[in-house]
Amino acid sequence: KQWYQRRVAITAGGYLMREWEWNSEYEQEYTYIGEYRCHPGFELRNPQIFSSSEQDYEDKYGWGACGRSRNENVDPENLPRCVEPGSPEPCNMPEKILNGYRVEEIKNEMYDIVEQARYRCNSGYMMSETWKGDIGWCRSDRTFELPYCMDPKEWHTVEFELVSGFSKMENAGRVRARHNYADGSSGDWYAGCDDHFNGPAAGAICRSMGFRHGKQVTADKKMKPIEDIPFGMTNVFCYHDDTLMMSPSCNGDEYGQMGWPLCAPEEQIAIQCFDDMWKVDVGFKMVQRSGKMFCPTQVMKEGNMMKLKNMDVHVKWGGVHLGRDGYYETKYFEEGVQYNSKGKFSQKKGFKARFTGDKKEYDCFFCDIYMGEHIMNPWPDKNHNCPAEYSEDGGMMEDMDMN
Repeated sequence: KQWYQRRVAITAGGYLMREWEWNSEYEQEYTYIGEYRCHPGFELRNPQIFSSSEQDYEDKYGWGACGRSRNENVDPENLPRCVEPGSPEPCNMPEKILNGYRVEEIKNEMYDIVEQARYRCNSGYMMSETWKGDIGWCRSDRTFELPYCMDPKEWHTVEFELVSGFSKMENAGRVRARHNYADGSSGDWYAGCDDHFNGPAAGAICRSMGFRHGKQVTADKKMKPIEDIPFGMTNVFCYHDDTLMMSPSCNGDEYGQMGWPLCAPEEQIAIQCFDDMWKVDVGFKMVQRSGKMFCPTQVMKEGNMMKLKNMDVHVKWGGVHLGRDGYYETKYFEEGVQYNSKGKFSQKKGFKARFTGDKKEYDCFFCDIYMGEHIMNPWPDKNHNCPAEYSEDGGMMEDMDMN
């Protein structure tokens, strides 16, 4: 079979380990199978024909189907690929959607593969958009989120509003909704029952109101049920957390249908919307004359500020020095040698210390925040007093704004 080894192009970034003739239980003719592995620094991805399930992927890891005859050209789609770890899979974006068609494929510039597409409706139809408008995309699990087109007589969107009552929870409240139609008219407001409601559905509602994320919350005593409003939907849930409520991957059943449980006013859907799942703001200020250093820190998780006093959160102070080779070098200070801590963490001023070393040894100063052994602000932003042109390679500051 040396002819076979010569004619099959080895997967880029990898190599052929072995080969054999194979008859599957579904095939009436044999085919040649090659087993591949990747060179160090690459990640192997099975072809679709050997990825029908997790077990199939595992049993046939690295397999490639290479054809039945000497004259048959090998289809690259039937060979495994060696790619950069974490890189996305290429997508075969559908050419057609419901009553519409693809007009443009959009590539991921970093990996040079198609992962999105723009669509247009056939004449006489109106589009039900994704949260990216007329753009659809594929997910890492190989499912698609696509716009679709409807007859104007059937087309509608769902408008949502938060009713917070007297609750102090930010961007949170009970939810009321209504349908808006193609002729500009709107339906009556209604509430949704929280039976089977889930986090992805909360995200879909929040994206409809301009936020990036959302979560279901338990209404506090001040977030009272909306008065004088009927239930309109129940069993509201979504399978993916990147949609709007009109997505085919979301569900909502009309309230009051035979067999579905009825709901009390306290079961009105309550959510909180936010833009960042996790956000760490770290600042830095230094009083040159006294050497006092301040590192104000705020941590937001799912729209709420975290209290850091009872957590294993601590600060590391450091300095930046321009080396002889033109590169900036950072150095963490040692307590009792270059600085002394001053008091406990406070919500207003954050961490406090006094620099006791020689300021002439450093061009500027910074602070990093850690939880245990893990840094919480891996991307330097305002945690220093360095000029914007200071840069660092491999974890050092890089063209950051001054505090």
